[in-house]
Amino acid sequence: MLVIITGTPGTGKTSVTSKLREKIDATFISINSLLEDYDLNLGTDEKRGYKIVDTDKMVPVVDAIVRDSQKELIIFEGHLAQDYPNADLVIVLRCDPLILRDRLNTRDWKDEKIQENVSAEILGICTSESYETYGDCIQEIETSNKSIDELADEIVDVINGDVSFSLGEIDYLADYFQML
Repeated sequence: MLVIITGTPGTGKTSVTSKLREKIDATFISINSLLEDYDLNLGTDEKRGYKIVDTDKMVPVVDAIVRDSQKELIIFEGHLAQDYPNADLVIVLRCDPLILRDRLNTRDWKDEKIQENVSAEILGICTSESYETYGDCIQEIETSNKSIDELADEIVDVINGDVSFSLGEIDYLADYFQML
């Protein structure tokens, strides 16, 4: 089973994946590691400060990692992981835009980049992009007021089929439209 964990930067993807390493036996793939280990970086978007990922090149790399994995469970984590088209389950981490802004303000990012990510969260861009590829096999988990342990336990429960966080339950647009 291949599970993608995606979401806007700052929603908790990397932190929860680190915790999942302690809780479950899986092969873990990080999009940030792929950028370096497999030369998937096409450069940097100068305006936004983002690394540009060669997603066409990413797909066969992830396919090979999955094929060679000795484990039944594979976790693929990263902001653009939803661009990989062969997952069994996609978990989109969501965060209240005000909390997200506070989290992003601790990073050495320009205000424009922070606002762009907060706007993306308000609009549910990662959910929308995931839905385009995966339809209803997406789960959205609210991370705003949860510890990393709580979040990791919820993800394990989702993977095991013990709980479901249906697509479309989280909607920030009405409350935060003025921030766009």
